[in-house]
Formats: sequence, C-alpha cells, structure tokens
Amino acid sequence: MNLHHLRIFYTVAQRRSITAAAGDLLLSQPAVSLQLKALEKELGVSLFERGGPKLRLTQAGEVLYRSAVSILHAKDEAERAITELRDGTKGRLILGAGTTGGMYVLPQIVQAYKRQWPETEIVFHIGTTDQILEKLLQNVLDMGMAGGPIEDRRFVVEPICTDELVLIAAPSHPIASLGKVTLKDLGGVPFVVPETGSRTRQLVERKLREAGVPLRIAMQLPGTEGVKKAVEAGLGIGMVSRYAVETECLAGVLRLVPLDGWRLTRTMHLVYRSQKYFSPVGERFRDFAKAYGAEHLGQGSHVTTMSKHGRG
Repeated sequence: MNLHHLRIFYTVAQRRSITAAAGDLLLSQPAVSLQLKALEKELGVSLFERGGPKLRLTQAGEVLYRSAVSILHAKDEAERAITELRDGTKGRLILGAGTTGGMYVLPQIVQAYKRQWPETEIVFHIGTTDQILEKLLQNVLDMGMAGGPIEDRRFVVEPICTDELVLIAAPSHPIASLGKVTLKDLGGVPFVVPETGSRTRQLVERKLREAGVPLRIAMQLPGTEGVKKAVEAGLGIGMVSRYAVETECLAGVLRLVPLDGWRLTRTMHLVYRSQKYFSPVGERFRDFAKAYGAEHLGQGSHVTTMSKHGRG
C-alpha cells in the first residue's frame, strides 16, 4: 500500500462513486477499479459494499478511511510547509470556525490580512466547535476560532476578542416595548434557539438555568442566520452575537432589547494544536489575528493551554 493507493481509496470513499472519483483524479474508470481491487487484495478485505447505486464503506473501509484522512492531510501539510519555506511569500491557510466566528469575526480579520498579503490563499470550514477541534487534531485545519473555553491539553487557545450575546426581537414583539428586561421577564417567553451543541445555546441555557428561569423553546434552527430570520418573522425572541445583528438593527428589522442587571459575554479564541508546526505564512496570520483583535475588536486575556476536554 502506498500514498497513490490511499489517495485513490480516499477519493472514491468521499465521492461514493468510482466514475466520479476517476474524473476528480483524471484517471480512467478501469484504472481506478483496478487500483482498488489491488489494494483490497493486498489487505485481504473488502473495502466497499458495491450492491446499491452508491458505494458504501465496509467496517474495514471505515478503519482505513480514518487513517487515510490523517495520512493524506499530513502529507499535504508537509508539502505545503516546504513550499512556503522555499518561497516565503505565497502560502495556503485552512481555517475553521463555528457560525459566529466563521461568519462575523474571522472574515473581518481575513479581509484586513488580505489587504497586506493578497497572495495568501485562505480556505474556510464552518462547523460546530467539536467538529473544528477534531479537524485540528487530524491536521485538516491549520487554526480554528471558537467561543468560550477550550479545556483540552492538546490545544493552545489565544484570545482574540470579547463577544457579547444580545437579546433580539422583532420590533412588533411585546418584549421589545418593555424597556429593560430582567432574567425573570424571560420566563415562559418563546425562544428561537440554534441547534443542540451550539456554544451560544449552551451559554443561554446555563444563564437561565442558574437564575431558575425555564427556557421555552418555540423553534430550533441550524445557525445564527436561521435564528435571526425566525425572530424577524415574530416567531420568538433570541440571543445571538452582537457581531451578527449590526446590519439588521440598523435597518430596523430587528431590535436590541436592553438587559437589566445581567449580560452574557464570551471570549473568542484562536485555537491550534499543541506542538503545531507553523509555516511562515501561518505564523504571520496568527500574529496578525491577535494584533487585529487587540486593536479593532477588543482582546481578552493571556494565552492558555487547558487541562480538561471541553465540548461544544
């Protein structure tokens, strides 16, 4: 088994089709089939179930796929690092973030960075915090951004900015005319919340639980944009990052509801694997992101390496 075999297997597993994988690899379909059969013969197992319209991985195929992901990304990272060391100017960064960081914070940093270094290629992955951390461990991502603590010794977390969660409502919603709102005022009020596992949702649930206020969920939607649209339609109130609603509040389609005696904040962190090798481009972006956060977004506290595993 060699890297060429692994690349073919990985591509077929991703595409679930020999024909589609052959097109991606610029190989003929018979050539891909032959390489797969040779790999299965060498390993002494079947890697795919071939009965339906789409190929499915066998149990052995799942095991090999997990290893192939790490091996191929490590190879790609090594080649990329060597290229960047060689020329010192061009490079590629793969970044990951949750919805808030990926849609509202990280783009600001990347836009400012690209003004100075336009030749750097930057790729985004959006996912839950757990998904981003897993991709960091697999070397799929160079860096990630996440809100709240990352309590895992395998990662380094560096504060970038403080994010405030704000209470939003449609202008016609009764709560929008109450003036300042206490936690007790929220008891029984229908909430629109993001999906289970969202760090934003976890913060809101914890705050209400600590105050003994029941959370009445009217609707659950994936991502901040869905929450905003549902709130705008009057289906409930919601809490989202202040960064996410600046445009809607200026346009008057959403209203910030003032809070009386309480607030919710979190630190947005840059996250990367401990012992991570950074190319010159990676080091430059990391330093730029920290400086930009401190100057333009309001930086949090010192660098930490945490000791317990955190979920989100």
